[in-house]
Amino acid sequence: MLLDARSCALAMPPVLAAATFEAPLSIVALVWGSSCLQFQVWNQNDCAENVVEALNTFLVAFDVDFAAVIELAAPGYQSPSGWDFMVGKCGHDLVHLFYNRMRWEPSGANVTGCMQPAPLDRPFVVQHFVSPEGEKVIATAAHFPHPTFTEDLGVYRQTAQTSELKRALEEVRQATGTEKVVLMADTNAWSWVSNDMIWHDQLALPGTLVSTDLMQTCCADAGFPPAFTFDRIMANFGSSMSSTALYGGDLPNWTIQVKGQKIGAFHRPVVARVQLTSAGGGLSGVWIAMWLLLFSTLVLAGVLAALLFRRWRRRRDEEYTTSSSGEEESMT
Repeated sequence: MLLDARSCALAMPPVLAAATFEAPLSIVALVWGSSCLQFQVWNQNDCAENVVEALNTFLVAFDVDFAAVIELAAPGYQSPSGWDFMVGKCGHDLVHLFYNRMRWEPSGANVTGCMQPAPLDRPFVVQHFVSPEGEKVIATAAHFPHPTFTEDLGVYRQTAQTSELKRALEEVRQATGTEKVVLMADTNAWSWVSNDMIWHDQLALPGTLVSTDLMQTCCADAGFPPAFTFDRIMANFGSSMSSTALYGGDLPNWTIQVKGQKIGAFHRPVVARVQLTSAGGGLSGVWIAMWLLLFSTLVLAGVLAALLFRRWRRRRDEEYTTSSSGEEESMT
């Protein structure tokens, strides 16, 4: 029996899911700069449909606590059972902040805004959450503006346009008394811009930082060059963070969007696990990273199998329709 993408994810061995994502005292976060606004306009190879299917698969398969998805333009979108979301919008740009309703409840109103003031662009969402056990965290989804391309960090500080997000985070921290923050963002920050610089210098956030590795997540149109380490997850709590980027090999055909001389700027999703306890008694960071890589490979294989089956079935139906039409004409 050929499983669809979501069923394939749910059929993963329980021990794998438990060892990687359901271990107590951990948080799983995801960021995906899907550039789906382009896909909604071009939408070659049913790209928008496949983005939604892949996103819902990832939320369930990785048992995500919080996720940020940038430019998810899917009218009528419904999240999987157990997850909900809130949206920030600036112009045509969208940011979705997802959360697991079984483990987190919003506390107070969310703060949204635009990082780029003129014209209004690059949205963010900041929301305070409380768990049934009383844990509190501020989750943030953001789409940063493009800074000037230079290795001069002084120029980056002047052109990164992070002041509005910095103000919103300060506002929510003061209103709630919560200092734990997790940031999931397409930062548009080059590889020479460290996570520490974004966290402490640009956003003035406190605490010791754990964060994803700087991975080549952007973009399909540029060939994922080493400097384009845009999509990142950061937190000021937890003892460690393990992470992996998905679609590390050849991209699925549906991600390739071409319009004239333009190519869609598809980003690779990033998933991370924040371990809230010390490493003693739990899985080591190396083993967690290995499980993440293996599990993501299996999930993506299931997605690819489902897409190939759907394409085969569509081709078969088209051939049957053509054959039927030919028989009718010969009879007449």
